Formats: sequence, C-alpha cells, structure tokens
Amino acid sequence: MKLIALCLLTLTLIGCSGGASTTPEVSPGLTQDQLVPTLQKIAETGQYDAVLQDLTVGLENAGHMEQAVTVQRFNELSNPEDIKKLAAQVVETIKK
Repeated sequence: MKLIALCLLTLTLIGCSGGASTTPEVSPGLTQDQLVPTLQKIAETGQYDAVLQDLTVGLENAGHMEQAVTVQRFNELSNPEDIKKLAAQVVETIKK
C-alpha cells in the first residue's frame, strides 16, 4: 500500500513539474506613433495580415478599444476595397 502511494506521489510530482511550460508570446503592439501610419498603409493596400495582432494590441494600449474591435472585423471582410474603407474610417476616428 505504501508503495502504491509512493508511486502515485512520484507520478503526480513528475506530471506537475515535467517539461517547460510554454507560454505564448504576447505582442507588445505598435506604439501610438505607428498606429495611424499603419492604418493608412492598410487603407492604401488592403493588406493587414502581418500587422493585425500588433495593430490591435497597440490600439488597446493607446485606449482605442472601439477601434481595436473594428480592426478585428478585417478578418470578416473578403473584399480588399471594404478593408481599405474600414481602415480609412478608423484613421479618421483616431485623428479626432
């Protein structure tokens, strides 16, 4: 009985401490100075994939929560022209 308890304890400890826990890296986001130029580039090109996460985090860090939610809608839009229009609208709201 003691042997079984010892084995269970050993397995529990190995399971709890085994391996390095991998924590996903969180993007530091774009700086406030980079937000408008990045959005303007998206408004010109319609390309956003490479910067969406950094853009969202940057907007959140700058206190632009509504705009952060809005840029997440880029994924829902299939037409690049719609993405360009939405990016231009976000630029205008940030500049106000």
